[in-house]
Amino acid sequence: PDLKKIAHNIQDFMKKDDYYCTEGLTISQLASNMQEKEYKIRRAINGILGYRNFNVFLNQYRVESAKRRLVTEIDLPVIRLSMDLGYRSLAVFNKAFKEATGRTPTDFRRSEKPD
Repeated sequence: PDLKKIAHNIQDFMKKDDYYCTEGLTISQLASNMQEKEYKIRRAINGILGYRNFNVFLNQYRVESAKRRLVTEIDLPVIRLSMDLGYRSLAVFNKAFKEATGRTPTDFRRSEKPD
């Protein structure tokens, strides 16, 4: 299949059963599970989808999910959320979240909380 089709398949695959939450997910695991060559996955993510690298791509899914859950699951501890999303540590989650949003998860939750 062409790269556009692969890019579409990657996006579908990531959303299916919240695959992006797999702890320690790598591009080679993704390629293997999709039964696709790693270089094609890489080209689709970089060239078609426009991400700098696999981690930036992966974090986009995780951060979007985190933003929703920080607001809807107000009693969920941030550390628990970070583990649910597949991060291996709170520090890595906080860094990725802040890089994507400009705020820490706790600041985000505070500012998005309805009055």
